[in-house]
Amino acid sequence: MDSTEPERIIVRVLLTVGDTAELVTPLHDHRDPLRMPAAAIAEGAGLPPVELPGREFFAWRAPDGALSGFELVHDPRV
Repeated sequence: MDSTEPERIIVRVLLTVGDTAELVTPLHDHRDPLRMPAAAIAEGAGLPPVELPGREFFAWRAPDGALSGFELVHDPRV
């Protein structure tokens, strides 16, 4: 894959603390999770932030590491 193209990965939201979500990604394990705004994940996935913990999402990782385009891996609404 060209390093200038986004990569599709799977992330898991461990928990939310206030407005922040802690995620396990291919580069971040449970001991050092990636922290990002829960609202960014919730908006992309169409879920309220309170429903994020424990769920897996597909996301696009940009070459700079930024994540976007969150979609539930197992979406019961579909």
